[in-house]
Amino acid sequence: MMEFSQFVSPKELLKIKRDIVEEALARANPIVALEFKKGILLLAENPSSTLNKIAEIYDRIAFAGTGVYNDYEKLRRAGVQYADLKGFAYSRKDVKAKALASEFSTTLGEIFSSRLFPLEVEILLVELGEEDEENHIYYIPASGGLIEEKGFAVIGDIFRHPETEELKKNVIRQFLAKEFPKGKLLPFKEALRLAHRALASAPRSIPLSPNHLELAILDGTLNRERKLHRFSREEIKNLLSS
Repeated sequence: MMEFSQFVSPKELLKIKRDIVEEALARANPIVALEFKKGILLLAENPSSTLNKIAEIYDRIAFAGTGVYNDYEKLRRAGVQYADLKGFAYSRKDVKAKALASEFSTTLGEIFSSRLFPLEVEILLVELGEEDEENHIYYIPASGGLIEEKGFAVIGDIFRHPETEELKKNVIRQFLAKEFPKGKLLPFKEALRLAHRALASAPRSIPLSPNHLELAILDGTLNRERKLHRFSREEIKNLLSS
């Protein structure tokens, strides 16, 4: 008797790949990017003290990734190499987040469409504007594509409800859409507290601990080319309690 292999339509295959990514993100931890006066903060839920989710890419550009660590770490390293080569060949001011985000988008899109298994990640690329220039926040999903966010952005915003096992999406984004002030930027400490409340709004079985947070900012007040400043967990705890 002749056997026929099961046919999977392209549409169904895309759904399977998206489901794979969502399942991975539901096991990962979220990250919030938030503009504040004179800078951009990145706050991640991260129990690990050695596997960073937030990193510097170049002078005024930072990277954040969530999902499978090896997947977004490979992307981060590729981004650093791209930025270094462009800065060396042209000038440091020619290294822009938009071009880098486009490279990430192309890479993720090609992997998502051509490979059986996609990279199980979501990433953010943020750039501190020079002087009176605007800041930029770019969101790149696992399927490729490129979205420029305004004011704030969230990745890893998918959770498995601790009681019902149902996947909840965009919980943090909905919180920030209500709470993020329109038309003005908060001072740093107020912005940090807002980002912390946003992360804590997600369904979870235990409270969000300051010892499980990773914080870095692009600080426009720093008198140096490299604008990323990273905080220790003790500093984060003190900032949230003050």
